Amino acid sequence: MPADRSDTTFALNLSRIVFRLLTNPQGWRVDELKRTLGIADRTYRKYKSVLALHFDHLWDAEGKTLLVEERDGDARYLRLRDSRGMGDEEDSDPGALEALPGFQARVVALELARQAFAFLAPTGIGQDLGAFQQEFLAQVEDRTYVFRSLLRHLDRRICYAGDAPKDYGPHEATLRTVITALLDGHRLEVTYRSASRETGPGAVEPLTLLVWRGALYLVARDKGHKEPYYLAIDHIVSVRNLREPFHYPSPADYRPESMLEGHFGIFREPDARPRAVELVFANQRWLKMYVQERKWHPTQQFEELPDGRLRMTFTVSSLQEVRIWVRGFGPDVEVVKPSVLKNELERRNAEPSS
Repeated sequence: MPADRSDTTFALNLSRIVFRLLTNPQGWRVDELKRTLGIADRTYRKYKSVLALHFDHLWDAEGKTLLVEERDGDARYLRLRDSRGMGDEEDSDPGALEALPGFQARVVALELARQAFAFLAPTGIGQDLGAFQQEFLAQVEDRTYVFRSLLRHLDRRICYAGDAPKDYGPHEATLRTVITALLDGHRLEVTYRSASRETGPGAVEPLTLLVWRGALYLVARDKGHKEPYYLAIDHIVSVRNLREPFHYPSPADYRPESMLEGHFGIFREPDARPRAVELVFANQRWLKMYVQERKWHPTQQFEELPDGRLRMTFTVSSLQEVRIWVRGFGPDVEVVKPSVLKNELERRNAEPSS
């Protein structure tokens, strides 16, 4: 099955942290890091632990991590100890480039970002990302080690496996207009086509550009309203930057991750209410490992049953994406509750195959 949203977010956030540390000698102020990534202190400590214990490109010659957290005045900073910029190594041996602290990590971070956003390649944004990577590599193109031992097969040594992406080539103008207004804090006039109807034009306030399973969504709210909702970028019929500034909501009033709380994905149902879900997976070692090793939902709990099967429980406000996820396991999963999902799956399994 494809990587889930939490796996993708985790990998991209690690890449963002590594890239920031390697391009800013001062490091990243911890409270700013958590605010930018929208993570809690516990998640930040998990990221720091993974980088320190498993990211050997950030280790010194003795196998000790270069990653440190230091206090600077009233703030804490995550940074690399004794790290030197690329410009400080002009007179070093080109063959020793692999010993530069963090060089490999920079290459990996850029390659992961390039592959993760490969679905934007037909657009100018994707081309800009590729150009940025090439500009970095051009700084070291005279180092024989790079092309002999690393870059020649980089796209095969580093591989990002995501979901089937949408094609945004035909929507480049829409995407650029949305991003410009989003970063400038301006309202947009949008005409939108959903599965059932076309609405607008109407004034909306862009809040967040969200990447979900190879697709782009704009989290927005109507002018004069506080409730945010999703707009699929490729379903926007027309868009115009009104160049009207609006006050971006405070963290207390809006957090992007709050759009996902209680849901199994990004889609929500009208008048949704919390539902307890209980699933039982077959007694297959690989299957139980696969399910337990991933964070599917914040409320998930697991229990090994006496017969070797695995019980999974969680509570969601929408069953829309749970349905799709459960069907992917075929006969290897049994739905215990809710009854509506159990009955749907039983009817589907009872239908004769064509």
